[in-house]
Amino acid sequence: MPQNGSLKIINPAISPKVGTGSGTDILQLFLTNFISLALGAAGIIAFFMLLWGGVSYIMAGGEKEATQNASKRITAALIGLVLVFSIFAIIFLVETIFGVSITQFKIPIIQ
Repeated sequence: MPQNGSLKIINPAISPKVGTGSGTDILQLFLTNFISLALGAAGIIAFFMLLWGGVSYIMAGGEKEATQNASKRITAALIGLVLVFSIFAIIFLVETIFGVSITQFKIPIIQ
């Protein structure tokens, strides 16, 4: 249990207090953490798919069909890794050039 009464969160930039967070605070927290977790998980999954494809290629033993399946898996994993790194790069460029933080959602409150 956190000592200061705040929720345990992945990104401490947004930390609503327990019982005082509004719906927009919770939505902002969810979206920020979801983007970080989704990109990280996609990178890890693509890496393990690449590893699995490499092991399958080695274990194919010269069988044409098994070698083709393994090479397709390796190609798909590499495309996935390129996509994940491209998304990271695009987010970094947009934040640097425009000064807009894509990963930190700030939902305006209408009064």
